[in-house]
Amino acid sequence: MELNKKAAYLQGLVDGLGIDDTTKEGKIIKAMSALLGEMAEVIESVDEDLSRAYDQINDLNDELEDLEADLYEEDEDGESEDAEDEDTDDDDAKDDDIASEPFYEVACPNCGVTVYVSEDDLDAGEANCAHCGVTFEVALEGDGEDDAEDGPVQYEVTCPECGTTSVFEEDELLDGAPKCPNCGKPLDFEVTEE
Repeated sequence: MELNKKAAYLQGLVDGLGIDDTTKEGKIIKAMSALLGEMAEVIESVDEDLSRAYDQINDLNDELEDLEADLYEEDEDGESEDAEDEDTDDDDAKDDDIASEPFYEVACPNCGVTVYVSEDDLDAGEANCAHCGVTFEVALEGDGEDDAEDGPVQYEVTCPECGTTSVFEEDELLDGAPKCPNCGKPLDFEVTEE
């Protein structure tokens, strides 16, 4: 029996028994009977809406399966031709990108393993070592030229006595003959432009 019919039957019983609604108990019984009737109507309405929603979902599911079958027609092996073509195109595109992108070999300052640095890493100014996981700064040698122009000019001078190479600023060389920091002998040098 449906809820609406059960609620109507209960209301009929209450009316048929001649329950006096002037008493406290009678008022409560009649109010509860009316409330149960209203609740039965609401539940019946929700149940109908839910049934319609399930039907619509099933229809959409059937349409989606038909659409998938049209888009991804399967070949004899069970794999769709479109998916196979897409995988091949993606692999070729990745290979082309990797082949055209320049990489630079850099030794990791932490573990010494060779790391391949891309242009993106150089733009970011840092790279990550896949071996030890340390992130370190990277830059091309030419990247520091602008900074060098702002600072003093520096020269490398090799001592003819002990073979130690030292770096001197231009002012130190012009102020007088500098001495080798290793052996203390005066350095005889000549500045030449290449």
